[in-house]
Amino acid sequence: MERKCYAPEKLTCEYSVNPMGIHSKNPRLAWKMAGYGRGRRQTAYQIWASHSKTQLSDESGLCWDSGRVESSCSVGIYYGGESLHSRERIYWCVRIWDEAGKVSPWSEINFFEAGLLEESDWKASWICADDQVSAPYFRKDFSVKKKLEKATAYICGLGFYELSFNGEKWNEQFLLPNRTDFTKRVYYHTYDITEALKNGENTMGVILGNGWYNQRDKVNVKLLWYGCPKLLFQIELYYEDGTRETVGSDTSVTWQQGPIQYNNIYFGEIYDARQELPGWNLPGVRKEEWNQAGPAKEPGGSLTEQRASGDAVTGTIHPRTITKVKKDMYVLDFGQNITGWLKMKVRGSEGQTITMRFGEELWPDGKINYYSTGTGWKQQKDVYILKGGEEEEYQPRFTWHGFRYAEIQGYGKMPETEDIEAVVVHTGVEEDGQFSCSNVLMNQIQQASRWSLLNGLHCGMPLDSPHRERQGYGGDALTAAKACIYNFNMENFYAAWMDDFADAQDAETGFVPHTVPCQDGGGGPAWGCAYIIISWLCYEYYGDTEILKKHFGNMKHWMEFLATGVRNGIVEAEGTDKDCLGEWSTPGETLIPPRFVNTYFYGYCASLMENIAKVLGKEEERQSYSVLKENTIQAFRREFFHKETGRYSIGAQGSEAFAYKLGAVKEQEKEQVFRYMAKHVAKECDGHLDTGIFGTPYLFETLVDNGYGDIAYQMITNTTYPGYGYMLTNGATALWEYWEKEYGFYQCSCCHNQPMFGSISGCFYEKVAGIVPLSPACKEVLIAPGPIGDLRFAAAKKETMYGMVSVEWEKTDTDFSLYLTIPCNTGAVVLLPGTGEALQEGGDLLLPGEEGKEGIRSVEQTDKGYCIRVGSGDYRFTLKK
Repeated sequence: MERKCYAPEKLTCEYSVNPMGIHSKNPRLAWKMAGYGRGRRQTAYQIWASHSKTQLSDESGLCWDSGRVESSCSVGIYYGGESLHSRERIYWCVRIWDEAGKVSPWSEINFFEAGLLEESDWKASWICADDQVSAPYFRKDFSVKKKLEKATAYICGLGFYELSFNGEKWNEQFLLPNRTDFTKRVYYHTYDITEALKNGENTMGVILGNGWYNQRDKVNVKLLWYGCPKLLFQIELYYEDGTRETVGSDTSVTWQQGPIQYNNIYFGEIYDARQELPGWNLPGVRKEEWNQAGPAKEPGGSLTEQRASGDAVTGTIHPRTITKVKKDMYVLDFGQNITGWLKMKVRGSEGQTITMRFGEELWPDGKINYYSTGTGWKQQKDVYILKGGEEEEYQPRFTWHGFRYAEIQGYGKMPETEDIEAVVVHTGVEEDGQFSCSNVLMNQIQQASRWSLLNGLHCGMPLDSPHRERQGYGGDALTAAKACIYNFNMENFYAAWMDDFADAQDAETGFVPHTVPCQDGGGGPAWGCAYIIISWLCYEYYGDTEILKKHFGNMKHWMEFLATGVRNGIVEAEGTDKDCLGEWSTPGETLIPPRFVNTYFYGYCASLMENIAKVLGKEEERQSYSVLKENTIQAFRREFFHKETGRYSIGAQGSEAFAYKLGAVKEQEKEQVFRYMAKHVAKECDGHLDTGIFGTPYLFETLVDNGYGDIAYQMITNTTYPGYGYMLTNGATALWEYWEKEYGFYQCSCCHNQPMFGSISGCFYEKVAGIVPLSPACKEVLIAPGPIGDLRFAAAKKETMYGMVSVEWEKTDTDFSLYLTIPCNTGAVVLLPGTGEALQEGGDLLLPGEEGKEGIRSVEQTDKGYCIRVGSGDYRFTLKK
């Protein structure tokens, strides 16, 4: 049967669908090949681009025709027309030629639009209300005087804004814009508001919250306050007669104090419904009752697009139970530790005050324990004051909370479950990965990991805790990054966060702070190494070469800074700081020396810098980092390796796993080293882990890679302390900050919703399901399933830049089966474990060296099993004993 060449699908520009306001003058395009059957691949492509949709059907109206380009690549294709100008919109489509030379139909038409690329494009001015006003309401009246062709709004509200036109909320996301160092970089958003406007009078409304910009109540060592709220917006009206009109923020904008009497990102909101302003954002409000906006000082940072998603509502949960703990105090259990807020319906008298407090755990008497979620003695709290009369509905605008339990006082009666729900809120990343297996506990670990990873994503930062600190710790983030990438689409999120690293880096010394963009908190070399490691992951999984080009100079500066703490090849200090952390959050006391862990990260980042320099064609730097890597490995071995026993350093808390990941274990030493490591886990730890945030995934991966998968399996599935099973059997629905339930070894409050140990989820995808990228953007993948322990099956899916990779394996007493889907225009190397078994595909016998079966490029037998190279398509491999 003749195969059809289908139109390309899922077109993106700068990793987004139809983006507006981009700040790339030569943006990158991507698409995915669609089709059925095996061995489907793209051999060439052609892109058309035009300023008009209709002109794309007329070759004479094109602003760019790539011509036929002989290439199988469909990721990171640079727009080849003239560099974009501000506001310029380009429509584009693509067609491809397949493996048989057949041409596809043209794809659907997508577009991308440039933002305000030059400072001179901004005609508007920053404005503000009086300093003491909490969450001022701004309004701007303007007229649409002629027939409108299109209208665009550009806006930045610091700290957070909510935008409306003619009474309708327009921004779908929340807590905008994302956090930055506002003295270096400020995000604005671009909206197509054509459908929001009408002929004649229109009103733009903006509510301005404090957000991260005007945060004074939580005192930190470093900057958490920038100034009072301020607003900048520019509306551009394009009429069908070709004329254009600009409406911008200036002192003609009016403001009024609204019902939000207090709002703080850490501590919550006070909302007095008696102070509401009915119809405030509709045309016709009496202007004499409003105040004139004042001019505001610019925040200092350059205005640029917000590339990463803002926060989004992703679901709601009604309480499982509502318990009266004392008179007029009710505790609601939502059965899941989340981030978000309460949405409440209530009817009562004028001035009635309802107080909502939030926590992760309960005291024995059923009241909420606030210690893990508070900051100092302050609690997460929202207060709603009723206006009285009809049923009222409330949810906060400019804060979020981390909680499983909510306490309500002042409600006046036992709340009904249908009247109150928890609104789940986190950064709106696409959830594009799935993992499951035959072990119930591992599935629960995966679920808890996903919750913790998502709950840690807010306002453009991967946070440590979603309530108490809310800082972007590099160490926490780098260990969880791969797990995030396997579960979610993280490219724009991480690319934007890497810009924060560049802003935070000390220009003189090269030091990278432990938290970004806040620049506070404890850490060590690993925390700054997140800059290099996460950038490299963006290249591996998303093919993002630009992130490497953009930050290579800063990364070099960071490596130069680390070198100032090196003595005889060992990283003895972070610069001059000898008290820096190495590992973090081990069970009990951290015994593994910081200098051991710090040297590992220095050597590992040297190897990544060697790879990055190679990608960028910087041969001199590549050679330099290759030498640095080898010298660091030699120093590491000289200082920490005990040849007689096979152990590294203390021989505990993952020390051999660090050595393995660094490449410090020679081939002839592996049996001795890993036998020692496995014995330590099995005997001295009684099958439990003894590792912290870095060592935990390294230990699991090293055990699986070196034939000790059953020990790794036991280590993960133990239900006694310390381990994931201990958390879950003690009621955890998200992962803890420490392996201990209460207060931890360090006698401080323990967060029970922290993402750093969610790294294990990435191990499940890589080492159990067996999905690993072999080339950038997963153009080629390794499929190496890991049937460890008594697992009977495992399954995983991951949407890559080329399409969905799907793996399912099943093990019985008589055979091992692998069901595999490799997306069009890619290939895979499949490693099947087992020797002496007969290999079948789709019921047909496959012999080593055999070629010719559709989609199968080669079959080899090794001392560990089979190595099969395949093209795209669906496969069913079976090993029969």
